[in-house]
Amino acid sequence: MSAPSIAPKIDPELARWRSQYPILADSVYVNSNSMGAMHQSAPAALQAYTDAWACDGVEAWETWMRVVEATADSAARLFGGAEGHTSLNQNVAYFQAAVASTIDWRKGRNKVVIEALQFPNVIYVWERFRELGAELVLVPSDDGMTVPLERMLAAIDERTAIVPISHGVYVSGALQDIGAICRRARDVGALTLIDVYQTLGAVPIDAEAWGADMIVGGSHKWLCGGPGTAFLYARPGLHEQLRPRTTGWFAHADPFAFEPAPIRYADGTRRLMAGTPSMPAYYVAQRAYEPIHEIGVPRIRAHTLALGRIVIERSLAAGLTVRSPLADDARGGWVAVDFPGSEAVSRQLVAERFKHDWRPNCGLRIGPHFYTTEDEIHRTMDRIIALSKR
Repeated sequence: MSAPSIAPKIDPELARWRSQYPILADSVYVNSNSMGAMHQSAPAALQAYTDAWACDGVEAWETWMRVVEATADSAARLFGGAEGHTSLNQNVAYFQAAVASTIDWRKGRNKVVIEALQFPNVIYVWERFRELGAELVLVPSDDGMTVPLERMLAAIDERTAIVPISHGVYVSGALQDIGAICRRARDVGALTLIDVYQTLGAVPIDAEAWGADMIVGGSHKWLCGGPGTAFLYARPGLHEQLRPRTTGWFAHADPFAFEPAPIRYADGTRRLMAGTPSMPAYYVAQRAYEPIHEIGVPRIRAHTLALGRIVIERSLAAGLTVRSPLADDARGGWVAVDFPGSEAVSRQLVAERFKHDWRPNCGLRIGPHFYTTEDEIHRTMDRIIALSKR
């Protein structure tokens, strides 16, 4: 299966966390697949950042370095990553480019295998390396929702340098069999870079079981950590093999020595960082992860699967099109619902404070989280169905 099998179960006790997310007071929030609701700790987190700056000035870096490490390790615990092996930066695009810059494209092993349904942001990055010799292989989809596993495996061969793919397909929520893909890549000597942005916090992930070389993701979706915090995990022993051409002073072995070039790379996680870190974002993210750890992703998964089933069943009964896999184990935390005029309906729903998003070739993306109730999902579907019939 693409994800650990968990029985769907609505969990009314999760409602006790609702008071910690201010937007829930006047909104139905089913947009956590795009940007999670802000946790109430965000203002205090930002205050802690500014307090350190105000009190210590430049010496605040001593505190801030500890925050970088603590935030990185907290993110890694969510996917079973080993402590001390995760880097932070502002966004996934940077980390994709940094990893790409470690590869010598002049050698014969130059293929980059990506699903054609990958988020365009990622393809933008890798496509630019064609000018340096990279051969981009976009593995096609037949249905616009999924990429056949056999097709992915067949595309990975002895000429493949790296396989930078997503756990969850951004346009449908379909899950890919990452364990099988990592095994195939390992057999032919290719690296794997798995993007978990679409799934982390909504689907249980075990990095060790996958056997992935690297895992990349960020905080502003299911982790409710806001923009500006992305992370890159590298399996133990890999950091020291990587020499990124995309770099900066924070990747230096002694960043505060300000030595002249060439750079002397740091050992470990800072090697894949770059310039000055976005410290305010890391403060916010660190606090935001705490409820996810406390609740546990398996419990979140059971609840959101049950809510997703309601979305699917009511959509199909009303004659709407579901553009996500119907099987529980095959999809992530959200469901795509489409029909003629769905974009206009989306605007009306947002005006009524049913928070969600809309995407081309996808429709309405309904992403309940642990703080979403069964009643809210039925109210959301009541409005979607009513508006779809106008």
